Amino acid sequence: MNKLNNILIGLLWLLAVTLGTTFWFNTMFGFNIFSVQHWQHLAYIQATGQSVKPAFYISIVVAVLIAIFGLYKLLQPRFRQITMPIFDRTKSAPVQKADTVTVVQQTEKPIQAMPNQAHTQQPVTEQPHTVETHTNFDTQSSRPPRLNITTVTRTTNVPRVPLAPASQTRTNPETEYAEIRNIFESAGYVFKGTPKIKNVQTAVVAIGTGEVLWIGAVGIKNTDMQRAVQTLAGIFTDTLEDIEIHINAFVVSAPDAADATPDILQFATVEDLRNYINGVPNTPPDADETENFDAYSGYIGTVMDYVGKI
Repeated sequence: MNKLNNILIGLLWLLAVTLGTTFWFNTMFGFNIFSVQHWQHLAYIQATGQSVKPAFYISIVVAVLIAIFGLYKLLQPRFRQITMPIFDRTKSAPVQKADTVTVVQQTEKPIQAMPNQAHTQQPVTEQPHTVETHTNFDTQSSRPPRLNITTVTRTTNVPRVPLAPASQTRTNPETEYAEIRNIFESAGYVFKGTPKIKNVQTAVVAIGTGEVLWIGAVGIKNTDMQRAVQTLAGIFTDTLEDIEIHINAFVVSAPDAADATPDILQFATVEDLRNYINGVPNTPPDADETENFDAYSGYIGTVMDYVGKI
């Protein structure tokens, strides 16, 4: 389509230059550039050595230069400027300064065994002692009261059993939703990650030619997906001027699929999603659109890095 437009624009420009040149030569020199007899007469004059006005040759050169320069300006490639957003990620955190902490411990010495009980084994116990703690913090709250903590008496014969820390397993979204990523990459789309947008964990964000963006999730409510889409749309509006990004959202196995709005696609299973995406594959950008698509891809990558941190 772009090549056809360039051809039509070039023909229109050459036609305009030709008409202007014809008018100029007819008016100034009485010469019709479409007449074969006039060109033959010009050749005869040049062959016989008769003089021709220099303005005639200058007009020919100027007409050719205007035609070439106009074609260059009309057909030179134009690239859209995408302004990369700059986000302020500095956040001020309250700093609390702790004053001195004074710990006073009073410990009584254990009672020594009697001489006649030197060979008798008795458990040695620790006498209760009192710990007085005074802590002051630079906060807006009032000073906490003094704590009087009495330690629990324990014997040396009580065995200690270490407590094993509870293991916490975190699932990697890119690993969990690798099948959905494969669906879009197989259809020609470019994968851009699985960010969490406003506490909404996405399963895929992918882009295609023509400023197309796909965003989807699994097992979430449609209201949550709408909140994520509105967040992205707000960022695009604030950072882009003349470029419109087409957002296609979907949810797999949504709990409120029956109440879904038409702007969010609904799929019961991942296989249903695969069948749909295979029917709407991405068209790779041609040579004229490659640089624009690379700029678009870099812009979306920057937005994905930012949106996962807000």
